[in-house]
Amino acid sequence: MKRTRPLLLALPAALVACVLGASLPAAADKPATDKPVADRPAADKAPAGKPGGPLAQVQKTNERIEKLLHSKKSADDPAARAEMRAIAEAFLDYDELSRRSLSSKWDKLTAPQRTDFTKTLKEMIEKNYEKRLRTDLDYKIKYGEEKLTGDDALVTTTVKLKTKGKSTEAGIDYKLHKGQAGWLVYDVVTDEVSMVKNYREQFEKIINQESFDALLKKMRKRIQEIDDNKKTAANP
Repeated sequence: MKRTRPLLLALPAALVACVLGASLPAAADKPATDKPVADRPAADKAPAGKPGGPLAQVQKTNERIEKLLHSKKSADDPAARAEMRAIAEAFLDYDELSRRSLSSKWDKLTAPQRTDFTKTLKEMIEKNYEKRLRTDLDYKIKYGEEKLTGDDALVTTTVKLKTKGKSTEAGIDYKLHKGQAGWLVYDVVTDEVSMVKNYREQFEKIINQESFDALLKKMRKRIQEIDDNKKTAANP
């Protein structure tokens, strides 16, 4: 399965910074956008979001992740990994993300297949979260607008990352919808690149050329690779 930057950016801005340090291409390599990062509405101080609203949800999640990253807990600490998974569980709508990433293919799956796919996608994303616990970076988050349209919302942020003496900025937009559990994220757009769209293009290609079972096999292989790399890092 092709490993792309959006695949790793399905997470709040505080954790996105960890991924950007290793994965963000040089400015010249970025795709052209209609809305440059410099023109995005942002402020050094986070705007006040309504309690329980989408902006407040993004801010709260970022604060929880920042606290965890700054706690210097080991990436091998079961409690730290469990806390990271809990943060993601309260932030991402895995069911909606799974449905949208498969688009029309979703309707053709049986109930057990849908459950299996959602479980596998969730595990793959969580494994990527846990890897970021090993990263120590200097970053700053700027919050922009909160746009509400009924039970849907868009929250814009910008992450400024300093690494190896260089500064890099990336726009991170969160698409949320309101359900029984409150506001949850179903898509993350990084510099105009949609995570859901990226997933959909990869998944549909594999299903069309091979099969749904082949897609699951590749996803599980990716999960195993992450586990193997973690063991190698722990025992160099």
